[in-house]
Amino acid sequence: MSSTEQPHVNYIDDDIFSHEANVSINETDRLIFAKQITLGIAIISSAVMAGYACYPDNKALAALTEIIKNGALPMATLVISFYFSNGTRK
Repeated sequence: MSSTEQPHVNYIDDDIFSHEANVSINETDRLIFAKQITLGIAIISSAVMAGYACYPDNKALAALTEIIKNGALPMATLVISFYFSNGTRK
């Protein structure tokens, strides 16, 4: 093999990735993931809004505040309403 050739790696090896492996995520893991997403959105949103409150003339912070108002906050509400519903099923 010359120095420019790359070794061949078989990424679809049955020993590594079994086709019969059943991967499942339980409800506790989903809930923890939803909490992490919601907390991350809250921290980032709070930091941007605090920065905008300190520097209202900054155009980048103004644009980020608009993105948060129009995108991040509705997304956080959807995550919260999906994972933390009152338990009624339709």
